[in-house]
Amino acid sequence: MRTYAVRLVALVGLVAVGLVATPSSALASCAGREPAQVVADSDVVLTGRVTAVDDPGGDHNPRPVAWTIAVSAVHRGSAPQTTHVRALTESPDLVSSGGSYVFALVESGGELTATGCQDVVATGTDAAGALMAAAGPARAPAADGAVLPGAAAVDVGGGGMSLTTMLVIALVGLLVVTFGGLALAIGLGLLTRRRRGRTDGSDDVRQRDSNGTPFK
Repeated sequence: MRTYAVRLVALVGLVAVGLVATPSSALASCAGREPAQVVADSDVVLTGRVTAVDDPGGDHNPRPVAWTIAVSAVHRGSAPQTTHVRALTESPDLVSSGGSYVFALVESGGELTATGCQDVVATGTDAAGALMAAAGPARAPAADGAVLPGAAAVDVGGGGMSLTTMLVIALVGLLVVTFGGLALAIGLGLLTRRRRGRTDGSDDVRQRDSNGTPFK
């Protein structure tokens, strides 16, 4: 029983480490892509100036934010002159209102999303030039009002529950289930032993009548 408990505790520890490490591992796994691969993984590549950053705030990071971009050129796919992008504060955190960047974006559910992995590069840098060259010649953006991904404003709400909070809740739930099951198993084991002990001693028990004669 003790060995079983040790294994359960070890399993819970591994799961907890995996939950905490997942976000960082996901970002690290896409690092080091060549510009051609970044473009191939994207639906829209554009250059533009960030005119607004909608950040609901909060004490957690990453958290959802929305960028409004005044598009100057489109190198891949299609985008309106005013494009809205869903992103995270890590996508990357150098993005600020008034800055000009090359964006390699993914379409998801009618929105354009920055995945946070080599998808935003400041204009005027070698990395930006390489990304634009890989994406192809520049074209003018579509007029505002066109039905295109990124045309509608992105609602990021109040920021939602922090990633840390969600991980803690998940870990606590896992601990409750694990140790609750362990306690139940121990209780059933003790109850079974007691029943076996009573059964094994039942043959030696004799009742006696008023004269002291034993009978079953």
